[in-house]
Amino acid sequence: MLLSMIPRVAAHPFLQDSWWVVMEDRRILCRVTATLREITIARGLGTGSETPRLEELLEWIPPYGGTLMRSISIVADGKPLPVTVLDARLEAEGAEGPGPDSPFFLDQTHAVFDLECEVPGPVRDLEFRQQTLKGSIYAPGTPWVVTYSLLIRDSKGRELGAGIVRADLPYHLVLGVEPAPAVDPGPDSLAPVPAPGSRGTGMPPLLDYLRLGIHHILHGYDHLLFLAALVLAMPPLRGLLVILLAFTLAHSITITLAALQWVRVPSSIVEPLIAGSIVVVALMNLLERQPDQDPRRVWIAFGFGLVHGLGFAGGLGDALGTVSGWHVALAIGAFCLGVEIGHVCLGVPAWGLLRAGRSRWGLGVATTIRSAGSVVVAVGGIVYLIAALRQAF
Repeated sequence: MLLSMIPRVAAHPFLQDSWWVVMEDRRILCRVTATLREITIARGLGTGSETPRLEELLEWIPPYGGTLMRSISIVADGKPLPVTVLDARLEAEGAEGPGPDSPFFLDQTHAVFDLECEVPGPVRDLEFRQQTLKGSIYAPGTPWVVTYSLLIRDSKGRELGAGIVRADLPYHLVLGVEPAPAVDPGPDSLAPVPAPGSRGTGMPPLLDYLRLGIHHILHGYDHLLFLAALVLAMPPLRGLLVILLAFTLAHSITITLAALQWVRVPSSIVEPLIAGSIVVVALMNLLERQPDQDPRRVWIAFGFGLVHGLGFAGGLGDALGTVSGWHVALAIGAFCLGVEIGHVCLGVPAWGLLRAGRSRWGLGVATTIRSAGSVVVAVGGIVYLIAALRQAF
């Protein structure tokens, strides 16, 4: 009975979409994508782990355009622009992608929405905002987080800006030149916007990817639990930093492989492994006599980092939509650096408090704190393990 009350959740409540923009003289054209998982969540299907029939999903796509129209906004010189939905459809037929029976279907299949904003006059200052899935709860105390990769061009294809848009991080653009005049898109196109999957040509917004990595740690409670388990062992500071670096290097490898879609592992496999890694490290704290002196922890952190990287990467792959060529490596590097900064900024102060407590109150009190904290972490890991298994099966 108690187990049935645990929600079906995954360890990563992050969804990534693309938002392509074309600036014209008196209008702004947008093409926005949304994963089918996002649409199922908006329909009130909890985590979106349930897979509706394809016919149902096709029926849900047009109404979601109205939801999207209210969720994203473009503010021109301080005034919100009215948004109109021109078209809503499933990603173009014939595009390679998983079938309805695939575990990747909801996450890797997109609906495409063409939107239009009328611009009353010349614009100098634009701000792109979004509140997508605001109020949708992924797990108790944790909302769903949606991130858009934004690419802005004029109607002649010249790139004006690129970045990442989160609910807490709007994108601001100051136009140095007037937008190009409107170009007739032709009878076969509703909007002269880049197709989904188009990429920018300029330097990626590295600061945005750095912030995205930090944000992922601060809002990823599975990573916080794993970090807590590592810190509770109270190794020497140098040992802790080496462990964190090993973890970062490992997940950098799998982030790169998965974000570039060279490796694909279903969340039904990745999420239980991530939850299990939390339980294993917490139990090591409880069962080992001197967990702070265990040299194997570096390799354990590296091994589990490979698994955690697969969890990071699904969303990052879509967030790389504005990046191309060798700039992909820079963007991934900035993201991973953000993850490491998050680890250090949270882990080192917590470690300092624990070590100070051990110096003040003695080894016995420190051992009690380690044991109690590790029990809490293990219980949390078990809860998420059960939740992940329920979603998988």
